[in-house]
Amino acid sequence: MKIKGLSKLTEEQQKHMFNVHRNHVACNGTERQKNMEIVEAWVDTSNTVCVRLSNGEWYHYYSSGTWG
Repeated sequence: MKIKGLSKLTEEQQKHMFNVHRNHVACNGTERQKNMEIVEAWVDTSNTVCVRLSNGEWYHYYSSGTWG
Protein backbone atom coordinates (compact mmCIF):
# COMPACT_ATOMS: atom_id res chain seq x y z
CA MET A 1 0.00 0.00 0.00
CA LYS A 2 1.28 3.45 -0.86
CA ILE A 3 1.83 5.80 2.08
CA LYS A 4 0.62 9.34 1.40
CA GLY A 5 3.28 11.92 2.35
CA LEU A 6 6.11 9.41 2.76
CA SER A 7 8.35 11.25 0.29
CA LYS A 8 8.20 14.38 2.48
CA LEU A 9 9.93 12.58 5.37
CA THR A 10 13.70 12.36 5.52
CA GLU A 11 15.35 8.96 5.31
CA GLU A 12 16.01 9.10 9.07
CA GLN A 13 12.36 9.97 9.80
CA GLN A 14 11.18 7.11 7.60
CA LYS A 15 13.48 4.63 9.34
CA HIS A 16 12.22 5.85 12.73
CA MET A 17 8.59 5.60 11.61
CA PHE A 18 8.95 2.00 10.39
CA ASN A 19 10.85 0.93 13.54
CA VAL A 20 8.27 2.41 15.91
CA HIS A 21 5.43 1.07 13.77
CA ARG A 22 6.83 -2.48 13.92
CA ASN A 23 6.82 -2.29 17.74
CA HIS A 24 3.40 -0.63 17.81
CA VAL A 25 1.82 -3.37 15.70
CA ALA A 26 3.54 -6.13 17.70
CA CYS A 27 1.80 -4.93 20.88
CA ASN A 28 -1.61 -5.72 19.42
CA GLY A 29 -3.55 -8.89 18.77
CA THR A 30 -3.58 -10.62 15.41
CA GLU A 31 -7.05 -9.39 14.44
CA ARG A 32 -6.27 -5.74 15.21
CA GLN A 33 -2.94 -5.93 13.38
CA LYS A 34 -4.82 -6.48 10.12
CA ASN A 35 -6.02 -2.85 10.16
CA MET A 36 -2.82 -1.14 11.24
CA GLU A 37 -1.12 -0.39 7.92
CA ILE A 38 0.26 3.13 7.63
CA VAL A 39 -1.71 5.04 4.98
CA GLU A 40 -0.40 8.57 5.64
CA ALA A 41 2.65 10.12 7.28
CA TRP A 42 3.64 13.68 8.14
CA VAL A 43 5.78 15.69 10.53
CA ASP A 44 4.01 18.09 12.90
CA THR A 45 5.16 21.55 14.04
CA SER A 46 7.12 19.93 16.90
CA ASN A 47 9.07 17.86 14.36
CA THR A 48 7.36 14.66 15.51
CA VAL A 49 6.53 11.97 12.95
CA CYS A 50 2.78 11.33 12.78
CA VAL A 51 0.98 8.47 11.07
CA ARG A 52 -2.60 7.64 10.12
CA LEU A 53 -3.45 3.95 10.05
CA SER A 54 -5.85 2.08 7.79
CA ASN A 55 -8.28 1.81 10.73
CA GLY A 56 -8.57 5.64 10.78
CA GLU A 57 -6.57 6.18 13.97
CA TRP A 58 -3.54 8.47 13.99
CA TYR A 59 -0.53 8.57 16.29
CA HIS A 60 2.55 10.56 17.13
CA TYR A 61 5.67 8.39 16.85
CA TYR A 62 7.93 10.06 19.40
CA SER A 63 11.73 10.19 19.23
CA SER A 64 11.83 8.00 22.37
CA GLY A 65 10.36 5.13 20.32
CA THR A 66 6.92 5.39 21.95
CA TRP A 67 3.62 6.40 20.41
CA GLY A 68 0.54 8.22 21.54
